[in-house]
Amino acid sequence: MWIKRSGSQLKGGDNSDEPPPHPRPPPPDGDQILKPSRCFSSRNKSIKHPSPPPTESETYIVQIPKDQIFSIPPTENAAIAERHRLPQKKEQRSCCNRWMCIIVTLILLALIIGTIILTCRFLFTPKAPLFTVVNLIVKNPPSIRNKSNPGYQITFETENPNARMSISYGSEGDATLEYKNHKIGTGNFPKLDHDADSLTNFKLDLKGTRGALPDDVETSIEDIKGKKHVSLSIEMDIPIKMKVLGWLKLSSKEINVVCTFNVSSLGAGKAVLSQKCQSKFK
Repeated sequence: MWIKRSGSQLKGGDNSDEPPPHPRPPPPDGDQILKPSRCFSSRNKSIKHPSPPPTESETYIVQIPKDQIFSIPPTENAAIAERHRLPQKKEQRSCCNRWMCIIVTLILLALIIGTIILTCRFLFTPKAPLFTVVNLIVKNPPSIRNKSNPGYQITFETENPNARMSISYGSEGDATLEYKNHKIGTGNFPKLDHDADSLTNFKLDLKGTRGALPDDVETSIEDIKGKKHVSLSIEMDIPIKMKVLGWLKLSSKEINVVCTFNVSSLGAGKAVLSQKCQSKFK
């Protein structure tokens, strides 16, 4: 870049963007004469004081590198740049805050669900009902006229240990009465509703199986005095439905009940001497 600067311009003359004049070739005698590129006279001719003598203008050539910048950006540019930078920061903060809210919400939901599950397990974990054999009566005992096998009626007492759940026993359950692994009676469990935390009694009717009865069983049936003790066992598979607070139904379950008991005599219909009953969910 070339800039032309004259002496007269330093004194208040007009700035000119004209390129510098081409130098003239030197005279033959070798003497170089510098002539002013432009002469300026006094502008204001109305001034009465005498005008200064004209002076010759001098030309200066200044070379400036093209890649050098002397301009300073205005302060408005800095404000605009800062204004453009702030929304990005706000957007980044909003994204971080959104993710933090989602994580905290998920943690709170997990804690709430875990607390509910633990509470339900503690309060509404079902327990299997307990059974007790009260007595056993032989119906239609065999005689000279009646050669068929007798039937049996067993009275049970059952306890519902669940304080907040009622139990409904289904009629699809089956029961088997045995003497030393020999079936002597079969039947279906009666349909029954059992309130929470209560005791109830029910009777189970069994039909005699075909075939000859074991000798000990026949002897105990014929004994009226209650001296022929006999040990029996009964196994029951019972479907049940449990309700929480009487209206909320839980999933259906099936329990297995096994009772071994000793009676004084089958013919006398005495009370049970000893027993052991176990019930569990299948």
